[in-house]
Amino acid sequence: MLMPFCDRAALYVRASTEHQNYSTDHQEAVLQEYATEHSFRITSIYRDKGRSGLTLDGRTGLLQLLTDIQSGRADFNVVLVYDVSRWGRFQDVDESAYYEYACRRAGIAVAYCAEPFTNDGSPLATVLKGLKRAMAAEYSRELSAKVFRAQCRLTEAGFKQGGTAGYGLRRIAVSAAGQAKSVLGPGERKNMPTDRVTYTLGPENEIEVVKRIYEMYLIECVSDTGIARRLNEEGIENQFGRQWSPFHVKQILTNDKYAGTLVFNRSTRRLRSSRRPNTPATWVRLEDAFDAIVSREKLAEARAERQRRRKQWSNDEMLDALRDIFVEHGKVTLDLINSSGGPSVKSYAFRFNGITSAMGLAGVSWPSMSRSTITRYRMRCITRDMTIELERCATAARAQVKRLSPRTFLLNGVTVRLLCTRCRFERSHPCWKVTLVHVPAVDFVIWVRADQTNERIERIYLIPIADFPTHIYIWPSRRTLPKYEQYAHSSLAAIFGL
Repeated sequence: MLMPFCDRAALYVRASTEHQNYSTDHQEAVLQEYATEHSFRITSIYRDKGRSGLTLDGRTGLLQLLTDIQSGRADFNVVLVYDVSRWGRFQDVDESAYYEYACRRAGIAVAYCAEPFTNDGSPLATVLKGLKRAMAAEYSRELSAKVFRAQCRLTEAGFKQGGTAGYGLRRIAVSAAGQAKSVLGPGERKNMPTDRVTYTLGPENEIEVVKRIYEMYLIECVSDTGIARRLNEEGIENQFGRQWSPFHVKQILTNDKYAGTLVFNRSTRRLRSSRRPNTPATWVRLEDAFDAIVSREKLAEARAERQRRRKQWSNDEMLDALRDIFVEHGKVTLDLINSSGGPSVKSYAFRFNGITSAMGLAGVSWPSMSRSTITRYRMRCITRDMTIELERCATAARAQVKRLSPRTFLLNGVTVRLLCTRCRFERSHPCWKVTLVHVPAVDFVIWVRADQTNERIERIYLIPIADFPTHIYIWPSRRTLPKYEQYAHSSLAAIFGL
């Protein structure tokens, strides 16, 4: 091979799981032999095991190689690679050429040791490399098409194509003769290439939970969030051993597999491209592929109910819904609103600038809902939103964020407590209670002060605990608020200098 004088070499090896003849051990053996024949001293080995060559994502070996070369830390003159396809099967062949050019620009040669041509920069080598790169990319395209067709056929035969089973279901290996074998645990693979995988019912207690979720949603009209809250309060964990979220509940209420239907090709992400949804006409479906937990009719009913709840309500329709609740129950409460199947309390508050305004416009008698209940709900919403905003601002300010409790954070070593307080009236005078002593102890309290109507945020303060060493509480009033103005900010973003 004709190339500049080299005595130190790095090896780069990559193998994807489908080609054992291209294993990294095999490649290293060939490259070691090549290095010995050409008197190269190997100084570094970069490996990408079980990695596709379609993109640079996850290829820590090649990324580290390029980083070492471009930073000047490379202690070698040449990179030895098995062949052009090991460098990558990039669908844009110019990307493969660019990474090789980045090496050459830094004075590092690239040698493809198993190729029948010399990578010496000649016109012939350039043409052959371009051809090999195109062939490597085309191989991946053809293989992707073959795999997709095979997956469609297997789905039509009743076999599952990758992914987890989900709550209430399990994956089970099936032999080529159709005999059920062992149930597969999380992350466990079938042990024979000829085996296939399908669904089977999970433990009885999980099946009962799935049925309960449908009952709560369809009969009790509980929302996804409400269902998740109930399950968490009962100490029931999801399939990952963690607390339930509205997303996990929604998956159970919308996924065809709970009605015994296999569905494949809902979305496409071929050749490592961005995932995009497919039209239902292109989905591959097989009904009654395995035992169902709920009927197809109940699944369809849950989907129809979800569409009904997502309806775009007009102002008049929302107010009529409040009147209907009052006629049916003789009162209106937050729980009745949220469980009615109509607009939520949050929707009323957003549309009418507060639930109080909505109640007045609907002509519902006010004693049916206490003002204190509404205030507590409103403050919970403000606290939740401000907690999310605090984390967002801290992250945007590049602070290291660690949550110590639901409203206590460690920000770059400083402990901060978020406190949202309502306005109270003592002897007809407005005041606010600010708690300064917390567990765990904090350095600062971010005090979010509601206005006198408790309907919106009026001011935000960053209060250093060190300024009040003897206080457990402070009670700012309208008269004393000016003394706290030195701690005031217009927003959380202003506190973080954004």
